[in-house]
This record gives sequence, structure tokens and C-alpha cells, in this order.
Amino acid sequence: MILKMKLVEIKDKIPSKLYKVLEERFEELRPPQEIAIKKGLLEGKNIVVSSPTASGKTIVAEIACIKNILEGKGKAVYVVPLKALANEKFEDFKKFYEKIGIKIAISIGDLDSSDPWLEKYDLIIVTSEKLDSLIRHGANWLSEIGTIVIDEIHLLDDISRGPTLEVLITRLREIVSNAQIIALSATIKNASDIATWLGAEIVESDYRPVKLFEGIFYKNKIELWEKKKKVAEEKINEKGKAEFLLIKNTLEKRKQVLFFLSSRRFAESLAKKSCNIVDNFLSIGEKVKLNEIADKVLNALERPTEQCEKLSECIRHGVAFHHAGLLYSQRIEIENAFRKHLIKVVCCTPTLSLGVNLPSHTCVIRDLKRYSEEYGYEWISVLEFKQYGGRAGRPGYDTEGRALAIASSEGDREEIIDRYIKGEPEEITSKLSVEPLLRMHLLALIASFAIRNIENAKHFFSKTFYALQYKRMDELEEKILRIIRELQQFGFIEINERKIAPTQIGKRVSELYIDPLSAHKIILALKKTEKVKTREISYLQVLCNTVEMYPLLSVRPREFMEIQNKLIENEEFLLQDEPNPWDYEYEDFIRSFKTSLLFYDWINEKSEEEILERYRVAPGELRTRLVNMDWLIYASEELARLLGMKNCIKDLVRLRLRIQHGVKEELLNLVKLEQIGRVRARILYDAGIKNIRDIKKVSFQRISRLLGEGIAAKIKKQVGEEVKISEKKFKKPQTEILDFEGR
Repeated sequence: MILKMKLVEIKDKIPSKLYKVLEERFEELRPPQEIAIKKGLLEGKNIVVSSPTASGKTIVAEIACIKNILEGKGKAVYVVPLKALANEKFEDFKKFYEKIGIKIAISIGDLDSSDPWLEKYDLIIVTSEKLDSLIRHGANWLSEIGTIVIDEIHLLDDISRGPTLEVLITRLREIVSNAQIIALSATIKNASDIATWLGAEIVESDYRPVKLFEGIFYKNKIELWEKKKKVAEEKINEKGKAEFLLIKNTLEKRKQVLFFLSSRRFAESLAKKSCNIVDNFLSIGEKVKLNEIADKVLNALERPTEQCEKLSECIRHGVAFHHAGLLYSQRIEIENAFRKHLIKVVCCTPTLSLGVNLPSHTCVIRDLKRYSEEYGYEWISVLEFKQYGGRAGRPGYDTEGRALAIASSEGDREEIIDRYIKGEPEEITSKLSVEPLLRMHLLALIASFAIRNIENAKHFFSKTFYALQYKRMDELEEKILRIIRELQQFGFIEINERKIAPTQIGKRVSELYIDPLSAHKIILALKKTEKVKTREISYLQVLCNTVEMYPLLSVRPREFMEIQNKLIENEEFLLQDEPNPWDYEYEDFIRSFKTSLLFYDWINEKSEEEILERYRVAPGELRTRLVNMDWLIYASEELARLLGMKNCIKDLVRLRLRIQHGVKEELLNLVKLEQIGRVRARILYDAGIKNIRDIKKVSFQRISRLLGEGIAAKIKKQVGEEVKISEKKFKKPQTEILDFEGR
């Protein structure tokens, strides 16, 4: 039964400012919203909402946040898993709530800051890692929090994000025990466990504003199922590959399609092969607009890579691939063009299932198995399938959506029906016992004096989701005791008369948000710099051999000897000893060395195209790796300062600048200037303009001949010389170029 509560029924229960914003958007509450209100949302009760994508979960959180803020019950923090999702929520909330005086902020950046400026804001959107970092830095406004929203709380089950989220929630419940908690989740089997843990009322609903059909394509026939019952069939009277038949079938309905594939290679390949089909469904006006978007994507870097060219060509035909190897500006262009119905087909990796709101009429989950080194090919989880399929159906545009799998045999068809269409999503389980993350969070708890002895540690972890699920704490307590001894050996904590306290270096390691084991490796390496002659590769190899740089680049058999030879060439400069080939650490050591060569090539001005060809690292992934390396070098600088190791601080500062700009040392003076990055700096240097003094001396006309009048004028202005130039339309630099290349 679909419940229908009118918004006007709660008019007297919420502030008038909030009511006015809501009545501009809808008149009737959706079932999850109505159930939440009936279960005490407006009375401040904790609520766990478990319902499908686009069912209206966010409104439940918004009502709690804005109501509590306007009633003077404190700030609200809205916690999301990804920066992209944080940016999306920030823009949405600003649009709706700034006009009624709510001050909204987003904090997703520097993990070594308490961001005191946030004290002035009412609604703060953060990633879980950023909020965890703010707690470590003792942000003084945390006690003012009155509402906590945890978006995508089912990610407690994620091995990389789950432990941070679980410890964060446990800590928040201690710091602001009276705050109202709103947890939002996809449909999961054991939402009641999460509700029990949080002392919350549970809201479970299968409501969707757009009807969802799950189905299978097999032998040229689309079978559609609704709520585990087969409801329709559609025969396709053409021959061809399943993917292309589904694309044509969808486009004939004047709809769009998302393909979920297991790898970047598959996504790019399918996108390229789909172009001829999709091109036939484009109008002349759409092609004109797509060409404009394609040009932007092509020129996101000053020197387009092969990937940029491939993506640009696909977009001209109304198709795109979408994965973490793309630049941020390219992903934004694709997402916006898809929302505007210009791009008809997007072939993406699973990263799109989280974060940005990008629904489509048809979602095809093509690759239902994923390879892992430990287990080989395995079926993806039911929860993943439901997450991908949940994108199907575009509210306001579609009356239904299709989430389709492709079967290659009768056996596959039956397995897909039993496993995914009739199956239930798996239970969410705590991943808190994963050791690297447990080690990092345990040090953070000790460093902030949340834990002062073993009994404190046991008490804290008894309040976690792990404790609720597993009841017995023996295994976790054993790990905790072992990690405490390890942290003591590292010199990060002291134990006196059963009291545990952080050392100065231990507290700083916690603030720097790196794994204590990584910090220990870095400190040992820094101490060796007094005896070893160092080069850039010395530091790069050590930093690549940390958990923060995972996944490391794999070493293919045919390149093993080449890597070994380079290792021998640099052996005298390394700060870590090479393990024996039979030791279990050996493979990681070799992979860390290859990964360090990527960064070495970057700082020696190898182009993005050369790096893509040599290391199979696309520009978007390169950007992510550079950000991680920049942070690790910064952390190393901070540790070196604290330990008084002045001999290596200059090396680290210089290396960090080179990583940021991707240049040889001789260009560092030039890249200080705005609009001058690695490419333009090299052009100037090779022309004999080697520093700021030379820029002041040479004529405006000469720089113009090298870089163009617009750039030349901006450079001259920075050194104190105003230049008047004729009015022309100069190409505006792409944001990505400014951020990535420093041009």
C-alpha cells in the first residue's frame, strides 16, 4: 500500500522557513519520508532509512538538519563517502537553503587542518575521512553538532572505507551523545542491525518514484521481472552482439543507456565499438553540441593523450566511457552532457555506482564476475547488482527503468535469476578487524586521549558495530593488544603503570593521517639519509612502499629484467634494503620500485602520453597518485622537522615542488608564475629565459612569440610590467590545466 501524507499535515511541526522551501518542491510526502515522520523524525529520534535509489531518502535528512538548525539545536554535519558526492550535495543544499539564511560549507580537502573557519557555518558537508581528521585535530566546534547524517551507511561493509566510517560514528556518539543521527542506506538485508547499533527507528521501504524492471537478455529476448515475478518479454528480431542490440533497442525508445563493466579496457572498447550505432540516432543540432563538448575534452590537457583523443572521438558520436582514469573536468563534461540527453550511451566502471546522480532509462550490468588475485573470477554481490540497477529510471523523464543482465547460456540465465533477481542483498558486516586501518584508528584514539588504558580500549570497541555483530571480542582484543605493543615499539606511544599515552611523534603521525607502519618505515628511511647518498629515487621508492600508495603497479614478466637492471643502477641510493627473492616482501618491493620510476619520469618531464604508454596509468589516475605522493612527501617533511633531521628537509621540499609541477629542478623558478606549468616553462627555458630576472629583461614581443599575447601579458603583469594589447578573444585556460599542470 502506497502511503500518501500531504506536506501540509506537518506544517505546524516544522519551522515556517523550512516549510516554504519544501512546498516549492513537492506537495506530497513519499512513503519513506512519511514513515520516518511517523517514527519520530520530527521529535529528534535517530532514524535509519533503507530504501532504493531516488526514493526520497535525502529529504528525510534535510528535514532533520534544517529543522534542528532553525530551532537552535546545533550544527548539522552531512557525511558522504566521496568528494564528488560532497560537491553535488553542497550545490543542492545551497540552492534550496541559503535563501532562508542557512550557512552551508563543504570541507573535503586538507587532512592536516582543524578548519576553524567552519565554526561560522550551520550545515557542513564532509567526507568521512575529513571528519575523522577534524576530530583528530580537535576542531572546537564539534561539540556544537546537533544532527549527524551518514549517507551510504551500508559502506560499513566496504573493506577500505568501512572501518573509518565505523570508528567515526562510534566517536561521534561519544562526543555529541545527544545529537540526532540519520543514516541513509540502499536496501540491505540487515538494516535492523544498524538501527539497533545506533539506537534508531528503522524505515524500510521498496518505494521507487519510477517503476523498476530487472531483467535478462538471452537469445535475442528481453525478459522483464518486477518484484521477483516475470511480467513481460520483448523479442528483438535482429542478429548481432547483445550489447549492440540493447543499445539500439533503447535508443529506438528515445532513451539512454548505462553499461557497467568490470574494467577500464572493457569500458573504452565497448564505447568505441558503439559509435556507429549511436551516430544514427543523433540530430544535426546534437552533433554540433557534442562536437563542442568533444573539443573541451580533447583539450583538457595542453598535449592530448591517446585516451583524450579516443574519448573525444566517442563523444562526437554520442558515446562516452567513464572511469577513474579520466580527468575531473572530462568526467564533469560527460555527466552534464548525459543529463542533457546529448550523450546517449555511457560505458562505465563500478566507480559510477557511488557518488554522482546519473540515472538512465536502461542500465546494463554486463560483467557479473570480477577477478581477484586471491580467488580468481567471482560473482559480484547482489548488493552491487542492485546498486548498479538502481540507476535505472530517470525521475521526471521515465515512467519505468530497466536493469538488465546478459546471459550467454541457459545455465547463466537460471543463475542470474536465482542469484540477482530473486536473491536478497547480502548482510552488511563490520570490517573493523582489518589490521592497517585498525592500527591507524587505534593510534588516533590514543593520541586524542579517548583511550588511556587497555580497559578504555576494550570499552570503546565494545560500542562498535563489530561488537554488536560478533558478540565475542576475543579476536579483536587480541589484535588490539598486539597493535598497542607494535605502536610502543615504533615509539608512537608510551606505557607506564598500565597507562597509555601518545608520544609527540605519535600524536603528529595521527594528525598526518597515515598508517603508523608507513610512518615507521619513513622514519627509518629518514634516519638512513645521514649515511646514504640520496637521490630523488631514494625517497620515491620508500614512499611507494607504503599502504597509502596501493595499488602498486604490477610488473609484467617481460619487463622484470629491465626493472631489475634499474634497481641495480640505483642500489647505492636506496634507503630500504632489497629483500631476498624468496621473501614474501620481495614482490611488493619490486612493484614499489616500478611505481617510484613512474614518479621519477614525471618529475623529469615525461608527458602524460608517455606515462600512459609506459605504465598504463591514465591522466586521471596519475592525478590521484600525484596527490597521494604529495601528501606522503609533506608527511615526511613534517616528521623530519619533528625529529630534527635538517639534512633531508631541503631534499623533500624540492622533491615535493617537482611532484606538484612535474618538472626538472631547473624549471622551479619559472613555475612559480601563474599560467606557467611544465610545458610553458620548458619552452621559456629552452629559449634562454631561465628565471624571473630573465622575464623582466626580455621584451613582451619575444614572450608573445613563444606563448601568445594573452599569456605573455599575464606573465609580464606578475613581474610588475603592465602591457596593453589589442582586444582579442583569448582561449580561457581549462580549470583542469590550471589545477594539474599549473599553466
